[in-house]
Formats: sequence, C-alpha cells, structure tokens
Amino acid sequence: MSREDIALGIAVANFVLTWGVALYMYLANKNKATNERIGKLEEDIEARFDVQSGQLHAYAERIQRLETTAESAPNHSDLAKVYEAVNGLSATVHQLVGESRGQTDTLRLILNQIAQKGMK
Repeated sequence: MSREDIALGIAVANFVLTWGVALYMYLANKNKATNERIGKLEEDIEARFDVQSGQLHAYAERIQRLETTAESAPNHSDLAKVYEAVNGLSATVHQLVGESRGQTDTLRLILNQIAQKGMK
C-alpha cells in the first residue's frame, strides 16, 4: 500500500461520504417538509372537526328542545276535550241568544201595546 493508494482510498471515501451526507440531508429535508405539510393538514382537520363538532352539539341541543316541546304539546285527546268544551260553550251561547231574542220580542210587544192603548 503506497501513499497514492491511501490518498486515493481517502478521496473515494470522502467522495462517498460527502454524497452520503448530501443524500441524507436531501431525504431529511424532504421528510421535514412532508411532516410540516401533514402537521398543517392535521391542524386544519382538527379545526374543521371542532367547528363541525360545535355545530353538531348545537343541533343536538335544538333537537332536544324540540323533543321536550313536543312531549308537552297538546295531543289528540287534549284537542278533543277542547273541541267538546267549545261545542258546549256554543250551545250555551245559542241558548242565551235565543232567550235574548225572546226577551226582545216580549219587550216589543209590551211597548207596542203601550203605544196603541197608552199608559192606563
């Protein structure tokens, strides 16, 4: 092994090592850029999920309020009772109207008799 062989070996090793480091740096930078893009994508997805999760929570609350309101809303039997009460009230009003007309007719007859015969 001569000095020239050793120098050539060192030069080849230096060349291979330099290109190995360059390749490693290229792959590391590429990996770093990929990780940054994926990190940004994850943040965007999390932000969108948080917004959608908030919207879903708001919708769930609205649905719960609607279900609670629907449970306390009048049902068919309640409406049937109201209908029966209105019908009963209508019959009473018709009776009162009839009695009032009868009283009006009687009063007219009395006034008519007074007008014809005078107050004697």
